[in-house]
Amino acid sequence: MYKSILVLALSILAFSCSKPDVAEDVVVPVDTDQVLATGSFINSSQHAASGTAKLIKDKDGKRFLLLENFKTDNGPDLRIYLATTLKADNFTEISSKLTLGNVRIAVPDNVDIKSQKFVLIWCKAFSVLFGSAELK
Repeated sequence: MYKSILVLALSILAFSCSKPDVAEDVVVPVDTDQVLATGSFINSSQHAASGTAKLIKDKDGKRFLLLENFKTDNGPDLRIYLATTLKADNFTEISSKLTLGNVRIAVPDNVDIKSQKFVLIWCKAFSVLFGSAELK
C-alpha cells in the first residue's frame, strides 16, 4: 500500500513539471504570407527563453503566431498569451500547450494585435512570467 502511494505521488510530481513537446517540423512563412510583426524572446528575471516570434497573415487573411527556434525553461502549466503588458493583466490565451522548436499557432480573430503586442510564456498555476517577445 505504501509503495503504491509513493509511486502515485512520484508520478504526479513528474508529470506536473514535464518537459514541453519539441516540434520536429520547420515552420517558416511561405511566399504568400505577410509578416505583420516580429520580436525576439527575452528572459524573465527568473527563467530563460529564446527564439523569434512572428505574427503573420496568410493569403486567406487568417493570422498566425510563428515561434522559430523557440526554447524556454520547464515549468508547470505553461501557456502562451498575447497581452498588452508583461503583467498578463489584459491578455488572450492562444495556446494551453507549449511546444519548443518551430511552431505555428492560430491567432483568434478577436485579438487586437495593435494593443496585445507582447507574446508571453506564462505559468498560469503560479502567475509567473517565463519569457516574452514584443512584436514590432
